Parts: sequence; structure tokens; C-alpha cells
Amino acid sequence: MAEAVPIREADETASADAFTLLRADIISGALQAGARLRFIELQARYGIGTSPLREALSRLAADRLVVQEVNRGFRVPPISLDDFEDIAALRIELESQAIEAAVRSGDEAWEEGIVLAHHRLRRLGRQEAAPEEDAVPEEWETRHRAFHNALIAACGSPWTLHFCAVLHDQFDRYRRLAGRDPVAQVHLAQQHEELLDAAIARDAARAGKVLADHIDGTRRAVVERLKRLA
Repeated sequence: MAEAVPIREADETASADAFTLLRADIISGALQAGARLRFIELQARYGIGTSPLREALSRLAADRLVVQEVNRGFRVPPISLDDFEDIAALRIELESQAIEAAVRSGDEAWEEGIVLAHHRLRRLGRQEAAPEEDAVPEEWETRHRAFHNALIAACGSPWTLHFCAVLHDQFDRYRRLAGRDPVAQVHLAQQHEELLDAAIARDAARAGKVLADHIDGTRRAVVERLKRLA
């Protein structure tokens, strides 16, 4: 007979599951910007109890992926161009500094990690995997994020990695809401190659500039697309 899972451990697992599912649905846009997050609806959607959901929502509120309103519960944050521009500027500054530090201090294991992450991303082939204009396969998103994480993994600062992750989540929420820009997509694979080359060449300044340009190019595409959708 299988041993019973302790209640506390089960609650922690349910809370972690709720956090992962809610975060993914908020970033992907499955839970729309500004939407109320009602417990009865979330319980039906995820099959998770109120207490784990509340804990997960509080964690997400700390990263500003959820807004907690006094006496009114939780909701998905609204969107604004000013907010996105602020997120993008901070992400460019922090992540470009992080990759420069990683390039200067990364060891052989770090180098192997970025080569593998890039290979996995390139192998997937986004254009073939997403023939519909606005379709973005989740596996591409996962591998794309893994490549960016690998690039800065050796920066030497856990706080920098934490804040880069927070900003990347916020940036991706806007990017995915704006949809896929076919023109911008043409340059993605090339930019990823340039990032890999600069990192492997141990050219910190070039890596920082390529990454800043890469993020800023996406920023411009998202801004234009959001303006058209407004």
C-alpha cells in the first residue's frame, strides 16, 4: 500500500503546481490582461484548492504578474505602452550587463551549455513549427528562454539572474500578447547565431551590444504591433 503524502507536502506541491500553471497562462495571454482571477473559476480550470491558489497568486503578485487589490481580490495586470517601455529598458540594461559578465567569467561548462541550448533552439525550427501567423509553439518558447538563460548563467550574481528572470517574464507577456511579427521573425535565427558567436569568441562588449540590439528589435516590433491592435 502506498504511503500517504503528508498534508503540508501535498499543499506545497499544489501551490507550486498552481504557480507554474498560472504563470504560464498569464505570460501566454490565456488569462487576459485585466481579467479578474476568481477562485471558483480558477479551481474549475486547474483542479486546485483555494489555499494553494491563494499562495500562488500572492507569489505572482510579488513579481507583479498579478495585481492584488484590497478587498477586491486578484486580477491580471492591465497593459500599457509606458509600462512595456520601462520593462524593456530595464531588461536591456540588466541583461546586457549580465551577458558581458558571463562571457568574461564563464567556464567550459557554461560554454557547452550555451552551445547545447542554441542547438536545441535552432533544431526546433520556429518557422516550420508555427505556420499560422500568430501561432507560437510552447516548446519554442521553452527553448528560446533556455538559450537566453544559458547566455547569462555565469554572470556570478544570483540577484541579477533573479531580476533578469522577472523582467523576461514581463517582457514576454507583452511580446506574446502582441503576437508574432513575420518580418521580425526573419532576423531571429541570425541574431541568435550572432549571440552564440560573440559568447564563444569571449567578446564581452560585442555580446552585450548584440543582446541589447536583439531585445530592442523585439521591443520595436511589439510596440508597433500593439499600436495597430489598439
